[in-house]
Amino acid sequence: MSTAYLSRLTLRQLRIFLTVCQQESYSRAAEELALTQPAVSAQVRNLEELIGEPLFDYVGRRLSLTPAGQAMRRAGQDLMQRLGQAEMELAELRGVMQGTLSLAVESSAQYFMPDRIAAFCRRHPEVEVRMRVMNHGEALKSLREERHDLTIMGLVPDDRRLSFVPFRQNRLVAVARPDHPLAGVGDVSLNRFLAFPLLVREPGSGSRRVFEALYQSRGLRPRRCQQLGSLESIKAGVRAGLGLAVLPREACDDDLEAGRLVTLIVEGLPLKRSWCVVHPRARQLTPVAEAFFQALTVPERG
Repeated sequence: MSTAYLSRLTLRQLRIFLTVCQQESYSRAAEELALTQPAVSAQVRNLEELIGEPLFDYVGRRLSLTPAGQAMRRAGQDLMQRLGQAEMELAELRGVMQGTLSLAVESSAQYFMPDRIAAFCRRHPEVEVRMRVMNHGEALKSLREERHDLTIMGLVPDDRRLSFVPFRQNRLVAVARPDHPLAGVGDVSLNRFLAFPLLVREPGSGSRRVFEALYQSRGLRPRRCQQLGSLESIKAGVRAGLGLAVLPREACDDDLEAGRLVTLIVEGLPLKRSWCVVHPRARQLTPVAEAFFQALTVPERG
């Protein structure tokens, strides 16, 4: 069959299709696009009729791409990237940095990234930044599927297809409420720390994986864990006396300064890691993404 039939494809159809791919849900895609779910479903159905192949299938209750859908997603992402690049290059000819920057940010980085984004936008007011906060597992999936221009993450997988640069220290500290029995104690052994209830993130969390690697390397395990859904809920749980936690220092700064939480001196802590900016090595950065990459990783001269 000739591929000329794809010339009847519209950018609107393509954007809707790519949003469904990203959200893995018709309803969430409709919410993201400010459309009704039937409108989103109709556009995808029209695209399937044009191509002559189903684009999505259900595996259990989960929406997944068919082989035709995977091919269209790759082509659609490439086309949108090229159009975005052309838009930015045309803006550069007018002496303006313009376009959209799409960032995937691990949840712990949400406490400092808005300041970095704001500084960049002050220098380039015509740039629109879209930041999506996710856990480590979601960030890895986003990288594999090349959903975003740049990804901010702590644990970068050993993969030669990825290019990354560390740009900021990430310290994981043990925290407790001020009246906890371990508060104010000198050096606390890791074994004693783990004897108290521990509040943890979901299994896809990078900070959870780092701390697990520490105690597992010493043949230890927590006596009791309670899994809570976010950094904020864990901090609230620690303040309420549900247990102890190991969290990024920057996520706790306000509570530590206000005296609602205290840090503990625990064997093996703090864990010092780095925040990295990551992108697929084979993907050419847009001018806006390259400018933001440089803003994060190259110290300003002053």
